[in-house]
Order: sequence, then structure tokens, then C-alpha cells
Amino acid sequence: MVPVPSSSGGGSDALGGALGALLDALPAGIGLTDPFHLVGYAVLAALLVPVTREFRFGPLLAAAVAVAFGFGIELVQAPIPWRSFAWGDAAVNAGGAVIGAAVAVVRGRGPASASDREVER
Repeated sequence: MVPVPSSSGGGSDALGGALGALLDALPAGIGLTDPFHLVGYAVLAALLVPVTREFRFGPLLAAAVAVAFGFGIELVQAPIPWRSFAWGDAAVNAGGAVIGAAVAVVRGRGPASASDREVER
């Protein structure tokens, strides 16, 4: 939520020029922060999967919580003058959350089976 310097200052400094060149090099529709959103929400969902093991649909719950958190962050940014709500960011957040939950399940951190719950008792 911190203010980000505007790039409308003429772009004469080296950082502004390098950032502009980097943004021009990205494929259309991919923003500079998209990889950070994807990885960040994948990690968040993957960390939530073990916490939701006791629920039958734990991985789905973990992904849903991560998606809701990301959407909430986007909503909080909407009224801030130097920030904005972005559907693209919300979509990338959701994609990352689904990927993170799926990876956690594949790696064995998914919902506990009935036999797992009996062993824990």
C-alpha cells in the first residue's frame, strides 16, 4: 500500500528508462508484478493446505481463503489514490492459489484420510 513513484516524470532517469524497457519486453497482458502475485498466492495456499487437513475439502478451502485474501487486498487498494483495483491481479492471485493448493496435495500435504485420523488419536 506504499506510494509508488509515478513514471510520468519524463522518464529521463536511468531507472525509469530501464523499467520502461523491461515493461516493453514483457508479452502483452503480463505485468511486472504478475510473477510475484502468482508465487506469493501459491505459497500462501500451500501453507494453508496442512492447516485445513481435518476438513474433507481442505485444499479447496485453503485455495478459497487465499483467493478471498487476494480479492480483499485488491478491494482495499481501490480507494487509495496511488493504488488501484486490478481484475488481472485478482485472477493471477486466484491462479496461484489453485496451483499452490494442488502442489501441496500432490506433495502429500492434503486432507487426512480416515485411517490417518485414527492413527493420530
